[in-house]
Parts: sequence; structure tokens; C-alpha cells
Amino acid sequence: MGQGMRILFVALACAILWAAFTYKPPSWFYLSVFAVIFLFYSNTLTERVPLYLSNRTTWAALAQLLDQHPTQPAQRPAFIDLGCGLGGTLSHLAHVKPDWDIVGVESAPGPYLIAKARTAFLPNVQVRFQSLWQADLARFDVAYAFLSPAPMARLHTKAGQQMRPGSLFVSNSFWADDQPFDGEIELNDSRSTRLIFKNM
Repeated sequence: MGQGMRILFVALACAILWAAFTYKPPSWFYLSVFAVIFLFYSNTLTERVPLYLSNRTTWAALAQLLDQHPTQPAQRPAFIDLGCGLGGTLSHLAHVKPDWDIVGVESAPGPYLIAKARTAFLPNVQVRFQSLWQADLARFDVAYAFLSPAPMARLHTKAGQQMRPGSLFVSNSFWADDQPFDGEIELNDSRSTRLIFKNM
């Protein structure tokens, strides 16, 4: 999650607590807060992945990776974001890479709806309400994930089984300890982002 988004969430949490102690709101207020939390974090327990958001520096670096990656000449290249959050990565890549099919999967209802609305008028984007474990990676030239350390070993296995030779798997910041990789890109941003990648 970006620094600005973290500040926004902390400010919102403080405002909610202040309102709760100051005004003693009705019971539906607490139910509404729970509903919002559920919409954005309902998948955290099952997939062990919080809401991390890729920043603009990362979007630009991913676009450069797509520029450099060889694709199949007989078919339209395709990119998938495994856990696309609010759709920022999808929207950026759709604009700068109109010749690519851009797909995002998201299993938290709130982020999915935001990503869906954000990309509604981008013809080369598809957002699916789907667990990343249900996504078939076979057709994608590049798969990208910004998850957490917990699911990475399982995701490496999935990528190795499903992605075709010559495709590229990219992870933001997290990698399974026992898995080799082919390279990494250190980004000059506030959180020292690392894009770690493996040629399949």
C-alpha cells in the first residue's frame, strides 16, 4: 500500500474512533464500518494477502518490462495482475500498451468493484471477480503479483505448472526463499520496491 493510502486509512480510522466516542452513533454505524472492512479485506484470511497497492513508479517499470519481453508473433500478448486491487496497474498498462490484453483478478469485493469501474471504458482490460488460485496462467506472456510472503511458494508452483516456456513471472518485493530467480529491478521510490522476475 502506498504512503498516501496508508495515511488516508489511518486518518479514516482515527475519524471513525473519534466519532464513535464523541457522538455515540447508532448500532447501524458499527455495522456499516464492519461491512466496509469486509468488502476490502474479506479475502485476507483465506488467501493471506492484505491490500497492497502498486505505485506509479512500479507501473512504469512494468511497462518497460513489457516493452522488453519477447512475445508470440502469431497472437496478441497478454498480461495478468494476480490480485489487482483497485486497478491502478491495469489502467496504466492499458493506456501505454494498447496492443496488449490486460487482465486483473481480485477476490475482495470492494477493490474488485473499484477496479471494474476504473477500467470500464478501456477496451483491452478485463477484470475478473476471481481468486488468483482459480486463474489459468497458460495464455499469459507476463504474470505479476504483489501479495505477501505467505502464498509465494504455492504461487511459484502454480506459475511453473501453468505458464508456458518464454513467459515471465514478476513479483513485487516478495519471493519464496527456496526458489531461484533470473533478476531483479530496484526502483527509486519511497519504499525501495524490488521487482523480482523469473523467465519460465
